[in-house]
Amino acid sequence: MMATEVQSGDLDSATSSRLEVSIDGLTLSPDPEGEQGQVEEPDPKPAEPETDTPGAAGGEDGETARSAIERKWGFPLQELYGMALKFFKDKDGKAFHPTYEEKLRLVALHKQVLLGPYNPDASPEVGFFDVLGNDRRKEWASLGNMEKEEAMVEFVKLLNKCCNLFAPYVTSHKIEREEQERKRKEEEERQRREEEERERQRQEEERRRLEEEERLRREEEERRQAEEERLRIEQQKEARKA
Repeated sequence: MMATEVQSGDLDSATSSRLEVSIDGLTLSPDPEGEQGQVEEPDPKPAEPETDTPGAAGGEDGETARSAIERKWGFPLQELYGMALKFFKDKDGKAFHPTYEEKLRLVALHKQVLLGPYNPDASPEVGFFDVLGNDRRKEWASLGNMEKEEAMVEFVKLLNKCCNLFAPYVTSHKIEREEQERKRKEEEERQRREEEERERQRQEEERRRLEEEERLRREEEERRQAEEERLRIEQQKEARKA
């Protein structure tokens, strides 16, 4: 894990404070209009997760969060989370602009998936004035013992909630995958037909070979019988002469 932090200006200045951090390719920075408030009094409350799918314990019909989100998006959870993480890294600050709190939550969920629950003994100390570092740790610690699978689900749900471009992004991948699957099946069908045709030709050649062998056998048998008949007739003639 690589993390960098940049701080410029005086913490007491209302116009010059700016904090940024890059964690495993995920960049955090306070919103411009709320930077001073973030520095003086960071909001420890995590962003509310999306509630359009059942929780980790399952929905009313017993469906788990994993099966619900896989059914909704049409991808296995691991693959869906990978797409969500790539989308966030590639599009953050370009195609969409999540809030500071949403970024904190997304990064914390990513760390939960990557490293598991926050462990203060395994993490270096954070300075008192490292507001962003403290916010990040508080958010990660707030996840408690959340399971890796649940963290993946929450990451996808939150990303979809804060960016309306994520759903079309997944849909395009789904269409591409379906097209690849269609081509794969067509290729398998083509190969199956070719194999069936080769087998048909092989059987046809075998049938002709057997028929030819049978024809030759009959001809040989007829010649043998004809020769035996000729010899028998000659023997009869010789016997009459004698």
